[in-house]
Amino acid sequence: MIKAIVFTSDSCPYCRIFEKIVLNELKRKFPIEFEVVNISKNPDLAEKFNIEIVPTLILVKDGKVIGGFMGFSDLKTAEAAIKKQLKANCYGKCP
Repeated sequence: MIKAIVFTSDSCPYCRIFEKIVLNELKRKFPIEFEVVNISKNPDLAEKFNIEIVPTLILVKDGKVIGGFMGFSDLKTAEAAIKKQLKANCYGKCP
C-alpha cells in the first residue's frame, strides 16, 4: 500500500495554502492514504525522514520512501510528480 505523508508547520503560510487547496484536490484524484504531519508536534518523524523544508510530501510504500517533493507546489505540478513517481514504482499494480 502506498501512503503520502505531508510534512507541514503551523508557522508556514505556504503549508496552510498547500493543505487547504492542493492537498484536498490530491486526495480526490489519488486513491492513496494521505497523512498530514506537523513537524512541531512530531519532530521525531520529521527527523526520521530528514525533513528540512516544509511543506514536503513523501510517498511511502511498504515502509520505504519511493518519491516525493519538497517545497510549495501548485496542483498541476504536484499531480504530475505523484503520477510519475507512482508509475515508476508500482509497475502497474498501484493506483
